Amino acid sequence: MSWAVTAGKREREARRDRRKKEKQERLERNRMMRAQGREPGAAGLLPQQLPEVKLEDVVIGVAPQARRNTTGPVRLFVGGISWNTTAEDLRSVFGNFGAIEDVAVPMDRATGRSRGFGFVTFSKPEEATEAAARMNGTTLDGRTLKVNNAESR
Repeated sequence: MSWAVTAGKREREARRDRRKKEKQERLERNRMMRAQGREPGAAGLLPQQLPEVKLEDVVIGVAPQARRNTTGPVRLFVGGISWNTTAEDLRSVFGNFGAIEDVAVPMDRATGRSRGFGFVTFSKPEEATEAAARMNGTTLDGRTLKVNNAESR
């Protein structure tokens, strides 16, 4: 009985190897046909004629970028703040640069203290740009701040 099982297994392996070899040959044949400009399976077709392209018609450029916010409110990320720094502390420091719409300092649920960063939203982009440039690298409550535009989620 083991001889019959072995013979069946050998036949399946041989059949599998034969199919694998046929597939490789078919793929190679299709690649060669495509390289010659013919579509596999369509025997005797001539290569497609592509329209002539003149060098004067070619335009090389840069893909358009998403426009930056130039009119609405701008949210700044303020990193490296002390655990003792509050939203009111950030509002008073950043208020020197212009009108602030919102200030948020996320709190840690377990400890109830600041998570070490906050967000300040300015009404005007120019004020936010100036605040980010002038406040980045300064110290507040003994900690060096990192200020830049907040990335949206």
